[in-house]
Amino acid sequence: MAEKPLNSKDRMRPEPENPCGLALLFGRVIGSLSFMEPDSGSPPTSSPSQPVAGYIMEVHGPVVEIECERLPPIHWCLRTCFDHECYTFEVHQHLDAHHLRAITLHSTAGLRRGMPVQDGGGFLRVPTSRECLGRLVNVFGEPLDGKEPIATTEYRNIVQEPPPLSEMVGSKEILRTGLKVIDLLCPFVKGGKTGLFGGAGVGKTVLMMEFMHAVAAIHHGVSVFAGVGERIREGHELWHSMQEAGVMEQTLMVFGQMNESPGVRFRVGLTALSYAEYLRDTLQKEVLFLMDNLFRFVQAGSEVSGLLGRMPAMVGYQPTLLTEVAELEDRIVSTQRG
Repeated sequence: MAEKPLNSKDRMRPEPENPCGLALLFGRVIGSLSFMEPDSGSPPTSSPSQPVAGYIMEVHGPVVEIECERLPPIHWCLRTCFDHECYTFEVHQHLDAHHLRAITLHSTAGLRRGMPVQDGGGFLRVPTSRECLGRLVNVFGEPLDGKEPIATTEYRNIVQEPPPLSEMVGSKEILRTGLKVIDLLCPFVKGGKTGLFGGAGVGKTVLMMEFMHAVAAIHHGVSVFAGVGERIREGHELWHSMQEAGVMEQTLMVFGQMNESPGVRFRVGLTALSYAEYLRDTLQKEVLFLMDNLFRFVQAGSEVSGLLGRMPAMVGYQPTLLTEVAELEDRIVSTQRG
């Protein structure tokens, strides 16, 4: 039987080695892949020696188009390494039976067409342990405070389903903040959600610092702060202010600053929320979750949506706006465990 001729896409791919145990299909080596979710206690692993899952066909800013013999699930992680740099991609769109679009969670400098992509080993997971309190980390749970990485054997997916209605607990109890003007005129309900609206420089971040201090001093709880699109200067000042106030040991800060790619800014809120769920469910803590700010989360989603080729909806926002906000806010609830 005559061998099938290679098309233009196949000609540009580098010919990989033929290790034992791989099948030769359509004139090139394809790894025998099965996309199965690993145990939550195992760290995400990827190395250049793993079977090739596909090849990069196009690079559009933070969005890459990849050709795969078998498509991984949505939100699955893929990785590639080049010149001592590793890049992580999160699958967001299936184009057809062999092509997908993924967002890059790093800078795309150095990526080029034809680069091989390996299976990332599962969904994006972050390390969780009691040692996460008092730390400043990024979207991957890697330290930004100059300290050692979080030592743990437990990892948690950042994409989770919200708790079932049978586990959710409604509350009529007021969350005392220690600020009399808030407790009297605008009391917060435990387990609820509250938005702070205001222009630049009016004191929103200062007010959130007071809330974090009150949770630690009055309720003996912990706070998780998600800095979505934060200015680098503001994030640096907030971190030092929390240390000077003596409440950093009861706080976890997760930053995806405005210099990061839209993929990072789009996912850092889910990373922080996963840590908050761990503190609530596993450590049985009273948790105050703060996000500064939700608008920049929406902006990052709009950037990603446009590069994925989706048609804008009302007022120019992404058509998946309501779904993306709901996936975040539906997980911010009180349960029977905390």
